[in-house]
Amino acid sequence: MLLLAACDDASKSDDNTATTSRKPVHVVEITRVGYQTVQSQLAASGTIEAGTKVRLYNEISGKITYLPNHEGDAVSQHTIVIGLDDTIIEAELAKATATREQAKIDYDRLEKLKQQLASADEVARAETAYDIALADEKLQQIKLDKTTIKAPFDGVITERHYEPGDVVPMHSHILTMIDPESLHVTIQLSEKWIPLIQLGDKVEVQVDALAGSVHPGEISRIYPTINPNTRKGTIEVEFLPAPYGASAGQLARVQLKTHPAKKLVIPAHALHHDASGAYVYTVDENNKSHKVYVKKGAQFGNLLEVLSGLGENDQVVVKGFNGLRNGKQVKIHTQLTEDNAKTS
Repeated sequence: MLLLAACDDASKSDDNTATTSRKPVHVVEITRVGYQTVQSQLAASGTIEAGTKVRLYNEISGKITYLPNHEGDAVSQHTIVIGLDDTIIEAELAKATATREQAKIDYDRLEKLKQQLASADEVARAETAYDIALADEKLQQIKLDKTTIKAPFDGVITERHYEPGDVVPMHSHILTMIDPESLHVTIQLSEKWIPLIQLGDKVEVQVDALAGSVHPGEISRIYPTINPNTRKGTIEVEFLPAPYGASAGQLARVQLKTHPAKKLVIPAHALHHDASGAYVYTVDENNKSHKVYVKKGAQFGNLLEVLSGLGENDQVVVKGFNGLRNGKQVKIHTQLTEDNAKTS
């Protein structure tokens, strides 16, 4: 009996040792890297601005005698909106006109006497004097014309910086006007999205100040440069048409979609980060894991573009990260199809 008991204890000890020495298998799920046609929906906040805007400056100095419009007033094209004192210039014009008339008389008289009494030199000097008088008269007429400034288009006054009676130096900013029908939204978009949009793309614009109403629009301008500080580009979105009640300076939210593009993608949750950068775990044909650093691109929903580090058909781990390390032997539980990867 003692001998049988000793044999039984030895057998149990061998079984426990075998069980203890057997290592647990690390199970992972993978998906294969592949090219997919992707599209992303973007949202960006911007500011409503006037597409047609002009600042009205005086080209001659003088006293303002006519300035009838204030902020918010509508004006029609070719309507006089600024008038300057023209008394002195009118006198200068009258003087220049008289000088020109006298110079013309002198020139005509010498031209008639050219064959008999007047020399060619005298005729040339009279002709030059007439040309100078004519140019001076034209100059004074231009100055007189510039004492009145007209609206270049149908619009609304948005700024008024002076009052009638003020004496303004040359090139003073007196009024600003805009065309309220030419409103657009200016937004800033990350540099990685700029190549994925085009002029004429349709968008939706939500204006918070108009009870959050949504209005159609399209991309009307894409600036050719990127801000080096923010790495963003400027996009202009034109209303189709401008909503009633919208004003320059209001907040607007733009919803737009990128153009479909074929990209090398992985599920976004497969990507991890450490001090060295972004990485994923791959599994080779011998079921051994590898830590691979990658360069990521844009994210399209739950898919992430991979710019470098992976190739098509590489096996990437999507589940089973706990305890996973570089060079570890693993067991593949399920190989996800591309359709599964899209919804995982």
